[in-house]
Amino acid sequence: MKALQSLDRRDVLKGGLLGSIGLLAACNGVAPTPETAAKTSPYTGKLGIQLYTFREQFEQDYDGVLTTLAQIGYKDLEFAGYYDHDAAAIKARMDDLGLVSNSTHVQLADMQDNFDAVIERAALMGQTKLIIPWLAPEDRNLDRYKAIADLLNERAGPAKEAGMIVGYHNHEFEFETIDGEVPYDILLERTEADAVTMELDFFWAHKANVDPLELFAKAPGRFSACHIKDASKDGEMVNIGDGVIDFSAILAESETAGLECFYVENDDTKDAEGFAKASFAYLDQ
Repeated sequence: MKALQSLDRRDVLKGGLLGSIGLLAACNGVAPTPETAAKTSPYTGKLGIQLYTFREQFEQDYDGVLTTLAQIGYKDLEFAGYYDHDAAAIKARMDDLGLVSNSTHVQLADMQDNFDAVIERAALMGQTKLIIPWLAPEDRNLDRYKAIADLLNERAGPAKEAGMIVGYHNHEFEFETIDGEVPYDILLERTEADAVTMELDFFWAHKANVDPLELFAKAPGRFSACHIKDASKDGEMVNIGDGVIDFSAILAESETAGLECFYVENDDTKDAEGFAKASFAYLDQ
């Protein structure tokens, strides 16, 4: 029964994206074709994964992790640290395997105090998106959110000169109202729309009862990257396709959102390889 339910959801995902593109084609007076159907998924041929999912394995054996992910079919790796490994050696192995990295997470301290080195390593890796991934509890107040927005604006210029863009990745706490204000609104409204991007994490938005479609409509084009993560009815992270998040509706609005990079992730799985395989199989078109 579970397999049948998963198959149904996969069909819904494909059908939802196909329907959106078919409707767009019809509006332009063009009949859908098999070639059109083959391009229904916005992430076809470039589905990525956030390496935080494999953090323990990557620290011990990055070559094994890269090989496994390439064999599964992932193309784009988002980094969350290098664990004292040589970035040039990692990049060389990625080149051998046909892997790329378009995005990396950058700790707030490095965004503040070590930005030249951040840009230098990102250039080596071929990365163009430099994303703040998380804030410590002491940073979760309105003054700090405003300061972080201003920091992103300040770093946007040097990043642009290097062919990159800075951005911010959410959890659920950015959507919690503080003194009548929503921090995520501050980050969206205070940062420069053409210079600072947002990486929307679908799981944490769901956890905060936030609809990604409303965010896309509110700030079109601001979301160049996303984390595809599913949630069970009880709010736990599960393999993509085993939960309740409606990816067919969300990903059908990829163009409105401005989405370019799509990373699956699980923050605390005990079977990273199993998660990566099952999630890719569900999403793969």
